Amino acid sequence: MHIVIKGVTITDTNSPHNHSVKDIRIKKGVIAEIADTISVIENAQVFDYAGKYISTGWFDLLAHFNDPGYEQKEDLISGANAAMQGGFTNVCVMPSTQPALHSKSEIEYIINKSKNHLINILPLAAVTKNCEGKELTEMYDMRNAGAVAFTDADHAISDAGILLRALQYVKPFNGTIINIPNDYKIVGNANVNEGVMSMQLGMYGIPNVLEEIMVMRDIKLTEYTNAKLHIACVSTKESVELIRDAKKKNLNISASVSAYQLYFDESVLHDYDTNYKVNPPLRTKEDIEALKKGLVDGTIDTICSYHLPHELDAKSVEFEYAAFGMETLEATFGAAMYALDGYLSVEKLIKKITSNPRNNINIVLPKIEVNGRADLTIFDANTEWIFAKENLRSKSANNPFIGKPLKGKALAVINNDQFKIL
Repeated sequence: MHIVIKGVTITDTNSPHNHSVKDIRIKKGVIAEIADTISVIENAQVFDYAGKYISTGWFDLLAHFNDPGYEQKEDLISGANAAMQGGFTNVCVMPSTQPALHSKSEIEYIINKSKNHLINILPLAAVTKNCEGKELTEMYDMRNAGAVAFTDADHAISDAGILLRALQYVKPFNGTIINIPNDYKIVGNANVNEGVMSMQLGMYGIPNVLEEIMVMRDIKLTEYTNAKLHIACVSTKESVELIRDAKKKNLNISASVSAYQLYFDESVLHDYDTNYKVNPPLRTKEDIEALKKGLVDGTIDTICSYHLPHELDAKSVEFEYAAFGMETLEATFGAAMYALDGYLSVEKLIKKITSNPRNNINIVLPKIEVNGRADLTIFDANTEWIFAKENLRSKSANNPFIGKPLKGKALAVINNDQFKIL
């Protein structure tokens, strides 16, 4: 591949060219030249993106690709295509598959099956066998095989002793434990946020305090072990306050929020649409405001997709029996830009999907510089548009953004010596 990208504004705080408008020449997967103007070069394809932005490739920290075992929902190729359509060049995939990603062989399966794609698919390994929260896995072996961090996915680690031992286990090799504070054992049959909306719907609610208790516990165990913890998919104002206080103590803690938790509040549940059934549940406008302020002041480091696709049968049932989760990768950036308009600049938001998630799990950050690896996303930051079914690339269609306004859009991605116009 030999291409010239013309007239792009570079947004990369680690690059010496940050904020500048440049032409960029890429050859064989490496940035060969950055200049104010690059003349047409023989055998190089030229693409004009004047007025658009370029950043390091977007990085999603939490997505379900359901392979192996649940390929009717998604597989590695369809998931990668959904990520690419959304502008992501790197995606961390959850271990709650069948079998779970709980040994070296499953990690190698993910890596080998996803080779040669433009998207880097990075396996998150299970903390416990089958993500059941009972017996620790061989995390060091899986790290050596290519696992980038450790989580039991949507099965929160409810046993404090297990989490304590997991944090102690990964500390010597600087691994990261990711925990989503949504304990199903306590939630029981609850389906939505506890409050006015749950009363109107006549459903059992999930109170904020359940998340708060687990976040508080996880912070205390991290303080005790001085290991590295990522608190994922934060959804309540109380959690934001706890994490803010923990960071003031310089604890080894990071946090993320899903883009859809910034875009939707619990009021969208008025007609029992199962596409809005997620866990953690959609919260109140007050919670969303706290999440946004947490992103602004750095309490929350990262914006993720928490992509959780489902086939039609899993969602086309009564609300109580529907599966939790949304298909989101194609809409994540536009939803975040729309929801955070007036809160974060383009540069600060891009850090939440580029450098910060990589730092959360110790992934080397590429830079936009000469001789740097070409892992890049080209995007429009200003256009408002309506997301349509035609924008989906996933196997599943449980995407509630269909028909909704978004702001900003990925235009092209470059990675692994491949270039794709979207």
